[in-house]
Amino acid sequence: MSRTDDSLRGAADRAVYERAFAYFRPDWPWIATLVALIGVSVAVGLLEAWPLAILVDTVLTKEPKDGWLHVYFLALLPKDKPGQIIGLVLIGLALQIIGYLAWMARAMINYHLNYWGTTRVRADLFAKLQRLDLSWHHARPQGDSIYRLTTDAFGPWGIVDILIGTSVAAVTLTVMTAILISRSPPLTAAAYSVAPLILWSNWRFGMRIHARALESKQIDADLTAHIQQAMVRVPLAQAFRREPFEFARFEQAVARSVKALLRLNWQEQLYPLTRDLILSLGGAIILGYGGWLVYRDEFLRPTPGGMTVGALIIFMDYLRKLWDPLKWLAEFFSKVRTFEAAARRVFFVLDAPEEIRDRPGARALKAKPRLLTFDRVSFSYRPGHKVISNLDATIEPGEMAAFVGPSGAGKSSLLKLMLRFHDPAQGALRLDGCDIRDIRLADLRAHFAFVTQENLMLPTSVAENIAYGRPDADMAEIAEAATLAGAAEFVAQLPQGYDAMLMEGGANLSGGQRQRIAIARALLSEAPFLVLDEPTSALDPENEALLTETLHRLKRRRTIVLVTHRLNSVIDCDRIFVMEAGRIVERGAHPELLARNGAYARLWRQEANEASPPPRPAPELKTRRFLRAR
Repeated sequence: MSRTDDSLRGAADRAVYERAFAYFRPDWPWIATLVALIGVSVAVGLLEAWPLAILVDTVLTKEPKDGWLHVYFLALLPKDKPGQIIGLVLIGLALQIIGYLAWMARAMINYHLNYWGTTRVRADLFAKLQRLDLSWHHARPQGDSIYRLTTDAFGPWGIVDILIGTSVAAVTLTVMTAILISRSPPLTAAAYSVAPLILWSNWRFGMRIHARALESKQIDADLTAHIQQAMVRVPLAQAFRREPFEFARFEQAVARSVKALLRLNWQEQLYPLTRDLILSLGGAIILGYGGWLVYRDEFLRPTPGGMTVGALIIFMDYLRKLWDPLKWLAEFFSKVRTFEAAARRVFFVLDAPEEIRDRPGARALKAKPRLLTFDRVSFSYRPGHKVISNLDATIEPGEMAAFVGPSGAGKSSLLKLMLRFHDPAQGALRLDGCDIRDIRLADLRAHFAFVTQENLMLPTSVAENIAYGRPDADMAEIAEAATLAGAAEFVAQLPQGYDAMLMEGGANLSGGQRQRIAIARALLSEAPFLVLDEPTSALDPENEALLTETLHRLKRRRTIVLVTHRLNSVIDCDRIFVMEAGRIVERGAHPELLARNGAYARLWRQEANEASPPPRPAPELKTRRFLRAR
């Protein structure tokens, strides 16, 4: 890798860390308190072994050892031996209590920082996912977005936590090393003799763990997406007896996740095993060499200022505590890379370009009836595959217009362009002559109430579902909208009426009932345009006639745009646009389109034939078929 590549990668890493820390800036008083508590914990950790060392080397010996900490501690204690023993015990107990309290306070602050910082990450991520256009969402499984929101959102806190912990470890290691060197430079050198092996193991396993963590995260996200999709397919699987097939696919997805986790776990366990073996080797070296120094300086050749039992106690206690910060430093890359990978997945979404957004200087536009114009509009989901091509159409305020045609003609795509779920590749849609891309997105969509084919229902009351687009509506307005949509009769039969709770997706309603609730929701809206995509697809003839009558009554009060393949619903429309292959091939009212005997007339005759029962075959014809089959 070139030096330029290295510098670019380093800059990218710094950007990830800076962005992670930015989410915790509002909590800087808590972070300052945490740093102070960390200082207390480090000081307590350094002092914990000294009461025992002073007790052994100064109080319980005929030849007391001198030292500035010895003098400081003893200055706080009585002159008699029993008083000094009791005093040292109380000091040791106080240090232990202070250490535990500091640890508990640090843990609670960590929780606070984790929860609120992650909440900010999730809020930004959720808001971004809501702003991203439908093309972005359709290109990715829902489970992947859910995984980023629920799991990857912890990545920034993980980075901050690891960096804070590693900084504490570095400070602790520095202070302890200085104290150890002051006691015995040779023994300190022996303690660090295994450091190269620790660094080697960190480098060796760190990269592998990082790669395995990325692989595991992606497979986990895929598994979440698979489960979400499988739950949606449950009715289809039951209808076609495909439960064994779906179960086999589920088993395969779980098996991939388990294998990826085992590969990650194998590396995660090999690394600490290797590390602990190295540390055990170092501990054996230090214990043997330190014991020899005590034996030499105390028994073979008594040496003033040499290694004492108390000094060895301090040394061994520090040595035990030395390994923890050393582990933090050694494991820094392997730990931080996992959280860095999660944070990158979050920032990938946050940095995704928003294709559908307000242009600079976008104008405000109050919702009211307006002229809607399609000006030479072309659109494609993929380059080179036009769904709509060079389309021109005009819909006057208060008109009832319909787009009809065979499936795949581009009708539903046209509605999505009206609400700017997508932007046209060429041409423009205009309201009163203004390109809708120059209107603030919120103001544009306030002009339209949209009824989709999916009829999404919320797991809340019927009233709240109807009032979703206008939550300030009163019950009288909600009931009126339900009556207009033909929903009031079945709502009245529900145990709790408008307060009846709907299940997830409206599972406790029929398809036609969900359709009528969705239409009532649109009718309650104050939007001047009522846009309906196949509004009668789930309605029986009686309710279809009722809805058609309702729409007819709304003419002149709202501009109504229908997309449908059931031509009975468009007879009273002021304008009917007949689409084929993304183009308008005919336009006009129902009578004149029939008189032309063109594409619309063919669709009308086809629908009439489909509505009529097929003629029964003659008995002799059936006999001939039976004989041929024999």
